[in-house]
Amino acid sequence: MELSVMVCDDLEEDRFTLARMVQRYADASHIRLTLDTAASGDELLSRLTPGKWDVAFLDIYMPGISGIDAAKQVRERDPACALIFATTSREHGLIGYDLQIMDYLVKPFNQGDVNSALDWLLQNRNNQIRTLSFHADWESVEVRLRDISYIEVRQHTSLIHVDGRVFSTRRSIDSLESEIRSEQFFRCHRSFLVNLDQVSGIQKRDFLMADGTLVPISMQNLARARQACLNWSLEKSWGK
Repeated sequence: MELSVMVCDDLEEDRFTLARMVQRYADASHIRLTLDTAASGDELLSRLTPGKWDVAFLDIYMPGISGIDAAKQVRERDPACALIFATTSREHGLIGYDLQIMDYLVKPFNQGDVNSALDWLLQNRNNQIRTLSFHADWESVEVRLRDISYIEVRQHTSLIHVDGRVFSTRRSIDSLESEIRSEQFFRCHRSFLVNLDQVSGIQKRDFLMADGTLVPISMQNLARARQACLNWSLEKSWGK
């Protein structure tokens, strides 16, 4: 599993104390960690790209752009990034609700507080963080589940479509489906497994994917496919 974290605080001691706690959590949980730090909201925003961080820890009271204003811009530019305020009070609770703030760490916090926040993140955003590993073209490849569009089988080879790239592996689609084990993925055909999060709709007997690709749905799975799309749409809405 991988985790990408941003720690933003204008106080160097607080910034690196929190960064060390995040690193300890990752080491204890056997998580591959990408850890970035920023000394201001401006610095964070200058480095922000959609999908770069799974979670950002933000101090509220910083010179220049406050943590609240930075959180607003992060939310607009990357809705999937979880946000945690690391601050001296909870007085901004209503604003935090509007911004879908995941948690508050009230200074001085401890390792247990950080562990609890990250535990919650992993439990509730598992599909955003989980990865799939396989061998393709004689090398080991690891991709995030959220980036997979669909998997298909051709001539006993599984083709994994990821962000416009296609990886071929000798692993069976049954084996891949068993490892993924997620309601986000639906077996619509004996030869196709789709990521419902990247489905735009259903056209006759095909899934229309976000990139315009049509993925066939077997006749016996058509009703289940419609229900799976509805269920996933409702689950995402509830998650928000």
